[in-house]
Amino acid sequence: MKTTLRVLLLLLLPCLAMAEAGPVIVMTHPTAFQVKNIVEMYEKDVLPLKSLVLIGVYHEDELANEEEAEAYQDAFEYVKQNEISWVRFQKLSGRVPCGDLFGENFWTPQFRELLAPASGIIFTGGMDIPPALYGQGIALLTEPTTPARHLYEISLLFHLLGGERNPSFAPLLTGREDFPVLAICLGLQSLNVALGGTLVQDIPSEVYGQKTVEAVLAGGPDRVHSGVYLDKLYPNDPDLAPPFHRILLERESIFVRKMGFSRSDHPFVATAHHQAIARLAKGLRAVAFSMDGKIIEAVEHSRFPNLLGVQFHPERHTLYRKGLFQRQGPGNPLDFNPLAFLKAHPPSYEFHRAIWKWFGGRVGLQKRRTIPVGVN
Repeated sequence: MKTTLRVLLLLLLPCLAMAEAGPVIVMTHPTAFQVKNIVEMYEKDVLPLKSLVLIGVYHEDELANEEEAEAYQDAFEYVKQNEISWVRFQKLSGRVPCGDLFGENFWTPQFRELLAPASGIIFTGGMDIPPALYGQGIALLTEPTTPARHLYEISLLFHLLGGERNPSFAPLLTGREDFPVLAICLGLQSLNVALGGTLVQDIPSEVYGQKTVEAVLAGGPDRVHSGVYLDKLYPNDPDLAPPFHRILLERESIFVRKMGFSRSDHPFVATAHHQAIARLAKGLRAVAFSMDGKIIEAVEHSRFPNLLGVQFHPERHTLYRKGLFQRQGPGNPLDFNPLAFLKAHPPSYEFHRAIWKWFGGRVGLQKRRTIPVGVN
C-alpha cells in the first residue's frame, strides 16, 4: 500500500508543482512573436517577476484561418523546442452570436475557468475589429481579417469589466477590482469597443485628411502611427525600423501618479496602428495623447485602478535587444538599434521599463491561485 502511494505521489508531483506555480498571466493571441515577447522580457528582467506561468488563450475558430493557424503552430513549436515549461496554452470553444457577446453566454463558464488562477491579463495587438461591433459599416481601408478572435476577446473584456452595453451585468472582476489588466494597441481598441465606445477606422484619412502615403510621411514623425506607409514605398527593404513618436502624458495619469513621470516628459514609443479611439467608452479616461492631442494613446478605468490601455507597443522584445540593427530609412546603413534609440531619448527607455515594473508589481501582489491541471 505504501509503495503504491509513493508511486502515485511521484506521478502527481509534476502536476502538483505546476498547479501551485505562479503567478499566472493570461495572454490573448499567443503567437510565437507574442510568446517570445514575454519570454525575453521575463529573461531580461524587464518583466520583474521571480516566477511566472503564462497561459496563452485562443479560440478554436482561429485555426480555420491558415495564417493564424501557422502562427499558433509556430508558438507551440517555439515553446516545445526551447523547453519552456512555464508557458502553456488554453483553447476556447463554441460560438456566440454578436448579440449575445455582452452578457451570460456559452463562453461565460470558460471565461470563469480562465480567470480563476490568473493574477493578471494582457490583451495583445492585431488586425482591425469588425466595425459592426461598434455600429459602423466597413470603411474601404479597414481590414477585419480575424473576426473569431475579436468576438471572444471583446466578450471577455466585457465579462471582466461590465459596461454600458449591459449595465445590469455583474463583472467577473467584482471583488477583484485591483486585478491588473494591460491592453495593448488592438487590446486598447477592443477595450473601448467592449465597454461601448467607437473607433476611427483610418487615422490619416479621417483625422488628418491625408489621401496618400507621401502625405502621411510628410506630416512628420509625431503624426506617423504605422510603419506600413514606409513599407508601401519601399516594399523590398525588410530591415526598416518601426516608427517611433512622442506622447503627451496627462497630469492625473498612472504614468505620473504611480510611475514617477511628469507632464513635461514626452517619451518616444513604438507605434503600429491606423485606427484609434473615437468616442471614448463610459468608465474610461484618456491619460495620454499624441503630441497634437488628436489621438488617444492611453486610458485608465474609473472603477478598476490597475487597468491600463496603451495604443503603442511596450511589449516588443526587439526594443530590448542590444544586437538588433535596422535601417532608420531606405538607403540608410544597417545601424539603427531600437534599444539605443530609446536610451538616447530619455525618459523613453525608463518609460517602457516602468510600465512592466508597474504591471509585474501588481501581478505579484495578487493572491496566489492554483492552476487547473487540465490547462496545457
